[in-house]
Amino acid sequence: MKPIRWLAIPIICTVILAGCVTPRRAPTLAPANTSTAENAERGGEYLLAAHEYTLLAQSAVAPQQQDYQLRAVAALLKAGQLREAHRQIDLIDVSALDSTFMARKLILQARLLIAESEFVKGIRQLDDAGRLRNLSPALLAEINGVRSQAELALDNPIGAVRNLINREQYIAGKEEVAENQKLLWKILVSMPRARLETEFNIARDPVLAGWIELALIDVQNAGQPLLLNAAIDQWKKAHPNHPASAALLNSLTSPTPGISGRIERIALLLPLTSGYAVAAQAVRDGFMAMDAANTDPDKPKITIYDTGPDPAKTPQIYNQAVKDGAQFIVGPLGRDAAEAVIRQANIPVPTLMLNHTDENPSATSKYLFEFGLSLEQEAKQVAERAYLDGYRQAAVFYPNSSWGERVMKAWLDHWQSLGGVVVSSQTYNEADSDFSDSIKQLLNITQSEARRRDVQSIVGQKLQFEARARQDIDYIFLAADAKHGRLIKPQLNFYHASHVPVYSTSHIFAGAGDPVRDTDLDGVLFGDMPWMLVGDGKIAQLRQTLQHDWPYAHTDLDRLYALGVDSYAILPNLSRIGMDTGARFSGVTSGLSLDRNGRLQRQLTWARFNHGVPQLVDTFLQRKGQFEVQSDNATDDRPPLK
Repeated sequence: MKPIRWLAIPIICTVILAGCVTPRRAPTLAPANTSTAENAERGGEYLLAAHEYTLLAQSAVAPQQQDYQLRAVAALLKAGQLREAHRQIDLIDVSALDSTFMARKLILQARLLIAESEFVKGIRQLDDAGRLRNLSPALLAEINGVRSQAELALDNPIGAVRNLINREQYIAGKEEVAENQKLLWKILVSMPRARLETEFNIARDPVLAGWIELALIDVQNAGQPLLLNAAIDQWKKAHPNHPASAALLNSLTSPTPGISGRIERIALLLPLTSGYAVAAQAVRDGFMAMDAANTDPDKPKITIYDTGPDPAKTPQIYNQAVKDGAQFIVGPLGRDAAEAVIRQANIPVPTLMLNHTDENPSATSKYLFEFGLSLEQEAKQVAERAYLDGYRQAAVFYPNSSWGERVMKAWLDHWQSLGGVVVSSQTYNEADSDFSDSIKQLLNITQSEARRRDVQSIVGQKLQFEARARQDIDYIFLAADAKHGRLIKPQLNFYHASHVPVYSTSHIFAGAGDPVRDTDLDGVLFGDMPWMLVGDGKIAQLRQTLQHDWPYAHTDLDRLYALGVDSYAILPNLSRIGMDTGARFSGVTSGLSLDRNGRLQRQLTWARFNHGVPQLVDTFLQRKGQFEVQSDNATDDRPPLK
């Protein structure tokens, strides 16, 4: 008797092949409403807000429909989701509506261009918006504010100041005016003295000339309070109607951190003689390479403090840096050290900690910011990317370790908050090289094989059998480094999951071009920093200028080097991006935005392995290659990291 063919019993076949899986539907969400969307936006859940606004638009009619559509794009911009913002804004038709809607669309398009470092094109869009009639003061203020960001990115600080001066005539709130002047002032005092003098000599607008003159007075009399007071009194007499507020003028003679005065001394706190010394040295090298490339004769002096191996002693070193006159502190590096400073030290000066903590920075001190290569941030962005790609049902495969638990929890919490469903979750042992048992559990193949045995027992015959992976998985989130990813992805393919999209974090990419070994990762989509993925344009120029023969280029340490680069470059831009939730700084670690809690949020660049080589998947990034991190083509003669 011939063996019974599997397809001869189609009802049982379906049950066995699918592992008797009942597809799970996404949970039914409450109907969209404006309050839900606005609350999500206020809470910083921008992607969820965009989703709600999009749903509202689907059931609305003009002009309410376009209002919701524009609000959805604005929320996507705040979430850093440029690709989806591009897709949606192109679909919005405002041609039959009043000029307000056209202005809003043009402003959003300008923001997108600026976020992609297309600054000149963005300014043109803003100019088109500004020429429209009957615009509200709020829209005119926004046009000037966004334009100032573009001018700054083009290294035209005086152009930015002009726009902020214009912006002030359209804002009425006392606090908003004060914030506008604070930003204007920080731009001016960050300029080299020689450039201020040149701009003062050619300034024709009396308000602009008065601001530049005031900045020169502050620079020329730094450290001489009596002379400074006398010079400011003379300035007041010469400019009795100038809009500079009394609060700002008073702050010049009684300085408070982060408000007035040029930053002349920066402290860099790193554990250079600890178990993390190599990582700390990589951050130091990136930071100091940027300083060496900065040819401004008035640039701040950098003092490096070794925080050593004991995080508990870091607060003492932090306080010493403050006593030594540091006006801005970068560091410490490491969660334990950062949390020790938050618990024990006062934060009297602006501080950029190189790690994310469990504390709320803004609740601790208005001068506290956090910046790091957060594992949790990356995991959340995997969830957002997959969600925007249209997937709703996910499987997750992660290591049975504390690292694996962290990444899985961050991804899971965010994925479920977006309305996504997890249909399968499975751990693996990193000590193994054969992951077949865990993969079969993930894909329900183990259950399928068990049912085959049951049927064979019932019919008393050997069945022709070919297992299939479960069919209800939209994508797999694979939490793995390059070593394990190269082993796991081929085994997923072997067990009939080659058609299932696989997403991962930057850890899946070792950093060095290794097409032979990385061919096993073909098809994996992952997020990483431009520094690791963009091999031409400005990134290539920066590498040539900054790194030279740095021995750890294109390794995992290169990401920490990039962290050092952006930690230096972001300092003069914190105020700018802090004033506008849609503002971004195009760094080498990613597009950076500052959330309401004082944390720098990274928006990763996405690539897919193809023939063992990561290839960018977003077309606007393929043509871009432009970043705001600036060097002056100076050389760095310091010895490489040892």
